[in-house]
Amino acid sequence: MKFNTIMMKAFIFTLLSMAAAFYAAGATDSTKTETFLWPIEGKNAGEGIISKPQEYIGQELNIDDLFIGAEEGAVVVAPENGTLDSYFIGYNTSLSTGTSMRMETGDHSFDSMLKEARNEKYSYPVQYKYVTGTIGLKTEDGKTIYISGLEGGIPLKTGMPIKKGDIIGTAGYAYKGFDQPHICLSITEKGTISDPMAPFGLRTSFIGPQAAAIPDTLSSEEAIEDYRILMASIREAYPSLHDVVAPEELEKHDSSNIAFLRNEKTIKYQNFYDIVAATTALVHDSHLSILTPNPVFSLKRFYVPNIMFAKFGDSLVVNYVQQGYEEFLGKCVVSVDGIDSKTYIENIGNSLGGYDGKNESVKDYVMAISWNHMYENKIAAQRTVKLKFSDGIEFSDQWTPNSMVTGIVPAMNRDSVDYYERKSSYLRKPYSFKTLNDSVSYFGLGTFDLNETQLEEIEDSLAIMFGKPNLIIDMRYNRGGSVDTERRMASWFLNSPSRKTETYSVVTKPGHFESFRYCLNYDSTMVLFPQAERIKGKTGYYFHNTGTEPIIPDSVLNYKGKIYILTDETSISAASVFPSVLVRNHRAVTVGRETASGYHFLTAVNFAQIRLPNSFITVRIPLVKDVFDTTVTERTPAGRGLMPDYPVPLSYDELYRSREDIILSKALELIDEGKYLGENPFAGIDEPQKSSTWIYIVSCIGIVAAITIGIAIYTKERGKREHGGK
Repeated sequence: MKFNTIMMKAFIFTLLSMAAAFYAAGATDSTKTETFLWPIEGKNAGEGIISKPQEYIGQELNIDDLFIGAEEGAVVVAPENGTLDSYFIGYNTSLSTGTSMRMETGDHSFDSMLKEARNEKYSYPVQYKYVTGTIGLKTEDGKTIYISGLEGGIPLKTGMPIKKGDIIGTAGYAYKGFDQPHICLSITEKGTISDPMAPFGLRTSFIGPQAAAIPDTLSSEEAIEDYRILMASIREAYPSLHDVVAPEELEKHDSSNIAFLRNEKTIKYQNFYDIVAATTALVHDSHLSILTPNPVFSLKRFYVPNIMFAKFGDSLVVNYVQQGYEEFLGKCVVSVDGIDSKTYIENIGNSLGGYDGKNESVKDYVMAISWNHMYENKIAAQRTVKLKFSDGIEFSDQWTPNSMVTGIVPAMNRDSVDYYERKSSYLRKPYSFKTLNDSVSYFGLGTFDLNETQLEEIEDSLAIMFGKPNLIIDMRYNRGGSVDTERRMASWFLNSPSRKTETYSVVTKPGHFESFRYCLNYDSTMVLFPQAERIKGKTGYYFHNTGTEPIIPDSVLNYKGKIYILTDETSISAASVFPSVLVRNHRAVTVGRETASGYHFLTAVNFAQIRLPNSFITVRIPLVKDVFDTTVTERTPAGRGLMPDYPVPLSYDELYRSREDIILSKALELIDEGKYLGENPFAGIDEPQKSSTWIYIVSCIGIVAAITIGIAIYTKERGKREHGGK
């Protein structure tokens, strides 16, 4: 088994030219005649496209790939005559970085190679299903067509002729950014990326590489225009605005930024980016985010403190130092530049975005792992920070250029820390089963995006485990997924029909959003929510969703014992709703930490990508507020995620040292002590319904928690994506 990492070259594009070209491309049909055959057999050109160039996949800008959805196992055919230039199996960790492998098997088919590559003895940073085949088909006119996401038993040999329409494989999964089956198609010409749409006769969105850089500055007028467009878009389209920020706080933020921008003749791009980031942090929502990467993370030269600290509990603790400063490790910081630690923690927390409502677990996690966030990402310039420690020692920390850093201690070895080993195990396989002792079974689930075969496998495994009196269900590192799957699983554990709660969806208006003049994926004339209606006395437009039948216990597979669900800051979307269903029906207890997604509502489902016309910063704004329970109790406080019945605070040991699963150990301790359900916090609030249920709507889109490092605008040399290439 041989590995070859492919690092695609990154280039910076002229954003102004890119925007102009984008709109021009969108306004005219391709002049090229249709020559290529659509790669999904039996489908018409353009059918099933799930992403095309100039669209974002998460926080990554898709430059030259055409992602085409298909049924799993659908036949894939050659778009054009050519010869097989290369074939390999592999996976991509980003749109620009991947790894190729060649397994030495008898027939050199994808199926035989994948059978070996997906063996559990191998570990990858993606799920096994995203390890698939790729072919490079060289056409007579010198283009190379790359198609990835392939499986199949066809024997392969470089140099073999392939005719237009020949079967080259079946559809699998090309990229981790999509949960549905799909392939990816891209084209190179003389080693340079080429348009993947025009050869099929499609109206194209592809933009070739340009040769200039992001603007360094904006004029005062340009910055004010962009800022006002951002605020107008949020006010017009985001339905949960005053659930997360008070009107007076928003007005204060607005007037302060306008005053600053008016007083400056020119504004550095980074400074304006910081204003946009501060705005999205103020209007905090796990699904509202900046899609344009922070330019500070593309800096070749930045500055690093000698002493780094993180938040654990109510304290600031030194967790990393540069070599020579080991004496400070583990010390508590009581003030930073004269600001006491309590106030400092509050200030940093307010600068963070990407969390729902009053959620604390996500903020705690970010402040525990990221030293640069503890300094609001202000790492571009030299600085001296005055630190005071709990033992009375004071120290002036003069930061050093990153090029002069010789070593950081203690260096965290993630391979030996349980917190990260669990994440890796879910990437290898999204579910696992264990017998922990004579009375406890364990079921770990990393996603609700599962096919029927996987669900049947889970059912068969659970049926064997259901004889034990205690079951631990692990929802950590679960990114959510299918509502139908979540409901089906809930039926395995509910012992009576689910209870009724008030459920509805709300948007700011049905359509004709003026701010969508600057939207990349919607038009300002569109009516997105024609079913939404006014309700007298309420703000916004409301509509009810489907899926209103009760969750009925499964008559065949149904667990009767005690259920302990493990949750934390990595339990997202459906992984927050699933334990909430069982808690709301007094059927399980949760152990660990607050879920990342909100308990009472989520704002998601539809998203507008607003590109500011002068800075070209793109912000994603969710458009639908889905309420699945309005009941506020001590158990379900307003604005929070699902809170744990038995809390396990995030600690230094758990993140940096422990080989033990601390939350799992807590659950086992509770089982040994016989601790389980207390009094029902929802008693008397509602009763089981015969024809209704706890109706919930959940976004299948996970939190965008991480910041993309570097500028995600690049060209790719696909011609080198072959075995032995570099």
